[in-house]
Amino acid sequence: MDVIEDPAQRALLAECLLAENRPPGESEVLSAIQEIQERAIESRLRDLRVRIAEAERQGDFAEVALLTQNKLDLDRALQKLHRNREGL
Repeated sequence: MDVIEDPAQRALLAECLLAENRPPGESEVLSAIQEIQERAIESRLRDLRVRIAEAERQGDFAEVALLTQNKLDLDRALQKLHRNREGL
């Protein structure tokens, strides 16, 4: 659960795990963590798209370059999570 940074998401995961009648399997836990990570990355990507558009409007191309690199890093991380999910 240390992987999950958002306290609300951590609480939700804990609640779901505690509500189970049987202990969750390793693949179920990993799948839940990956889904939370994917949602967090997708949220950050949406925010970056807005910030990139704003920087473009302001003509701040250094900021556009920095934000675009951050976006590419998150795109790669999301692709890696998707590949890992397919392997479960």
